[in-house]
Amino acid sequence: MKLEPVSITYGIHFRTVLFPLTFHQLVDVLEKKGYEMSRDLPFPYPPGRMIGIGDIARKGKTVIRVDGSGQSLSVLDISVKSALDNFKEVVSLLSENHNLDINKFARFYTFAAMYTSLTEKSPYETIAKAARSSVFDKIEEVIGEKIWPFEIRCGGADLQVNSENWFDIEVRPDFERNDSYVLNVVFRNSDRTRVQRFMESFEEKMREVISLVDR
Repeated sequence: MKLEPVSITYGIHFRTVLFPLTFHQLVDVLEKKGYEMSRDLPFPYPPGRMIGIGDIARKGKTVIRVDGSGQSLSVLDISVKSALDNFKEVVSLLSENHNLDINKFARFYTFAAMYTSLTEKSPYETIAKAARSSVFDKIEEVIGEKIWPFEIRCGGADLQVNSENWFDIEVRPDFERNDSYVLNVVFRNSDRTRVQRFMESFEEKMREVISLVDR
């Protein structure tokens, strides 16, 4: 199955009370790598910590986003590899140029992705067949209408949604066209290596997931 990325985000959430990066530190390393800083940033750049929420820099289709209140620094990109590589580059430059290892301040890391996958079948029907269970028969009796499951969604067993360690996978039909699957995935964990390993094998695993549905 062919997967087409729609949006990919990878980033770090800090455990600090104050955002651990200053305007100067982050702008300095981004400008050195050819990023164009957002015109919404104050100029001259103020001293002190980054504050606010928004996209602060762009290079090609790669965007750097800061959330001062949510304590996060993220890369929005067009591929998993590019997101990983660009994030690692920013982390490395901060360490080399400002002796600042932001991984030491990590609370958890988050990967989020949306993909689409074209199919010659009806996604609504294939999802309905894959997710059908006896409970739907009983619901049909209650409401007096024939129903189908509309999506397949699963989360990590024995994990809490509102926690640092979590993942969920959603497969649904394209609502407007019904000629493709829409895949939404969130994976977050306090273990950076675990998140990055998931990202590295992500597309291969998701092709297998879609193949299991598209029968």
